[in-house]
Amino acid sequence: MRAKKLFAPTDDLANSRRYIAALIILQAKAPVHYSVLLATDVIWTDKIPTAATDGVYVYVSPDFFRGLANDQQRAFLLAHEVSHIILRHPQRGQAYQKRGRFNSSTPFDHAVYNRAADYVINSDCKAMGLEPIPEGCYSDEYGRNDLVDSVYMSIYSNQPDPEESDGPEPQPAPNQDDEQGSGDPAPQSGSDDSGESDSSGESQPAGDDSGESGSGGSGAPDKSEPELPDAEGHDYHLTPEYEGDEDEQAQAAAEDEHQLRSSVDDGIEQLERDGGDKAGLSDEIREGSHRYRESTASDTDWRAELADRFNRAGNGGEKTWSRIHRRRYATLGVISPTSIGQISRLSIIVDISESVLCDQRDRFMAESAVMIDMLQPRDGVTVCWTNHAMHRCDEVFSGAELLDLEAPCGGGTYMTAGVEWLEQNGLESDLTLVFTDGDMADYDWNNLGQRDNLVVVLDREPYHWIRRHIAESGVDTIVAQAA
Repeated sequence: MRAKKLFAPTDDLANSRRYIAALIILQAKAPVHYSVLLATDVIWTDKIPTAATDGVYVYVSPDFFRGLANDQQRAFLLAHEVSHIILRHPQRGQAYQKRGRFNSSTPFDHAVYNRAADYVINSDCKAMGLEPIPEGCYSDEYGRNDLVDSVYMSIYSNQPDPEESDGPEPQPAPNQDDEQGSGDPAPQSGSDDSGESDSSGESQPAGDDSGESGSGGSGAPDKSEPELPDAEGHDYHLTPEYEGDEDEQAQAAAEDEHQLRSSVDDGIEQLERDGGDKAGLSDEIREGSHRYRESTASDTDWRAELADRFNRAGNGGEKTWSRIHRRRYATLGVISPTSIGQISRLSIIVDISESVLCDQRDRFMAESAVMIDMLQPRDGVTVCWTNHAMHRCDEVFSGAELLDLEAPCGGGTYMTAGVEWLEQNGLESDLTLVFTDGDMADYDWNNLGQRDNLVVVLDREPYHWIRRHIAESGVDTIVAQAA
C-alpha cells in the first residue's frame, strides 16, 4: 500500500528525449537523486502548472517541462522535487501543521517553511552543477548544508511585523508573489536550446499504466483532486494522503519510507562503485541515508537496553520469597523471588501525537509492563499522556493495569509538558521513560537533557536532524526497533 496519487496523468513524457537527457545528467551529477527518481512514480499532468511533490510522488506539467530552456534545467527541476522527497519536507511540514506551531515559542507558517526548504535544496542542486531554473527561491545567505529548521527560524524571526511596516514585506529572494503560480517561469517554445524537436513527447492517452516506476501512467486518483496551495518558487508543496485507519496509514507511510531509504542506499552504493566521493553529497542527504542509520545503530536488542535502564534505577533492592514471580513462573516454569523496593516510583511519558508508530508504542508498553511486574515500584507508576500539552494522567501498580489503559491520540509533540506536570505535582521518580517519535523542537530536547534519570525511547531510527538534537542535548536514548 502506498499513498494515493493526488492528480490523474494526462500525458506521458517517460520516453521523451528531453526526459531521458535529464536522467543522463542526473546519473552523472546526482546519482543519489537519479536512483530515487527511478524508484519514484513521475506523474505527467496538466493539473499542475509547473511541478510538485507530496513526498511520495513527483508531479510535472508536460508543457512546463518542455518549455524549460535546456536539459540542465530539466535535470534541476527533477532533482529539486526528488530532494523534497529524500529530506521528507512534505511529511515534516505536515507534522508541524498538525500541532499548529513550529516549536513551543514559534508559530508555524507553511509558506515560510516551504521557502526555507527551497533555499536549502536549490543551493544543493546548484552545488551539484545543475543549472538553476529562473524565478525559484535562491539566497546567498543559506547554503546546502544548512538545516531547514534553522533557516525557517531565521526567515520567520526576520520578518517585519505587518502592523509596524507600511511597505511591502521584504523577501530574501525575488519573485515571491502570493498569487497561485505567479512565481512560475514562463514556458518557452516547444524546442530546446539546440533547436531540436521532441517528437516522442507528444501526448498519449491518460491512464496508460505500465506498472513501472517513472512511467507516469498509473490511473486516476481515488477521489477528486485537491485544490493547489499557493506556489513557492517554481513548484507546489503538497502532503501525502493515505487510506485506512490510523495503524494502516502508519504502516503504509512506513513502507514508503523503507522504499525511499533503500533507493537512497542504492544511489550511494552506485556512487561508491563508480569511484565517486560521498563527501560531495550534502550533509542532510549523506547522513539521512538508511545505511548511515544502520551503521550507527546499536547491535544490542532494545529490550535489553530498556531492562538495563530499569536495573540501573533499581540498584539496592531486595528479593522476597513471600511472593513468587508469577510472570516468570508462567512463561519459564521457574520459581524465583519477586524483587521489591528497587524502585519507589516510575514515570512514563507517552507521546500521543498522530505521527507516533502505534505498533512500536504497543511493544514499548508491553516491555514496560514486564519490567513493572519484575520490579514492582512501591509507589506505583505514573503514566502521562502528552501531546502539545499534558493530556491525561493515570496511576497503575502492575503490568496488567498498564496494558489495560486506553491510549488517547492526537495533537502535537511537546514532551516537556509531561515532565513539568510531574515536577509541579511533586512526583519524583527513580526513572522517567519518555516514548516519542523524537520530532521535537530543540528547546524540548534541551529541557529533557537537563533531567536526571530520564531516558527517551524512540519509536524508530532517528532522522539526522533528530540525531543532532540528541547529541547536543545529551539525552539517553533507546530505539524501539521492530521485532
